[in-house]
Amino acid sequence: MVAEQVRAHRTRLGLNREQLAEECARIGAPELTYAAITNIETGRRDKDGKRRREVTVDELMTFAYALGVPPLLLMLPLGSMDRVPSPAKWGGLHPHYAWQWVTGEEPPAFRDERGRTVVDSSGIGGEEGPNRTGVWRQVAVPTEVYRSLQATQAALRHASGQLHFAQARHGEDADATRKARGAYLDRLQEFAVVLNEMTDLGLNIPACDARWVDDMRQFDMLKRPEAVQILDTKD
Repeated sequence: MVAEQVRAHRTRLGLNREQLAEECARIGAPELTYAAITNIETGRRDKDGKRRREVTVDELMTFAYALGVPPLLLMLPLGSMDRVPSPAKWGGLHPHYAWQWVTGEEPPAFRDERGRTVVDSSGIGGEEGPNRTGVWRQVAVPTEVYRSLQATQAALRHASGQLHFAQARHGEDADATRKARGAYLDRLQEFAVVLNEMTDLGLNIPACDARWVDDMRQFDMLKRPEAVQILDTKD
């Protein structure tokens, strides 16, 4: 499937294989030569249907970058297929559900004989093995946390901008500024909650705006203030 999508996106951009190979080399993957790309796109299949030259994960990321395409679209072409090739147990999931599974939004599932998508709660390694869905819920936590981080960061950035605008236009003591400051502190607290959760889980915390860090430390919002680094804005 990846090979077909690489060819489709290459063609859409009006690139031939040689030009794609040049682009891959330009971004640091000279091993993806014209010959390699030709073999990937047209490689013959053996008697079991396996392609002679499969695409590695590193190559998938390189092709996606070179073609300006989200990597998952090369694997799961939304909008052009009703099902994606998958292990027999899956029964051919819809690309959108498979996409959500890959991104940690939905648990592993399969399509039953009636065509319904069913969450797979079977045991890993047998009936007595760890529950597949239970394991997923444990290990998928970071994906949910990082989604929360992105959402709270966006909300905080907006509230911070509103406060800056109110201060510049109305002054520090105006009602509009006090209201904007209250909203900013609320959003800052929500952001700090996510950072604290990341600390508890042992996840890497991205560097943050210096003002946010100073304010979170001032109002004692952080469990481990030293774990939150200030974003370097120097050129």
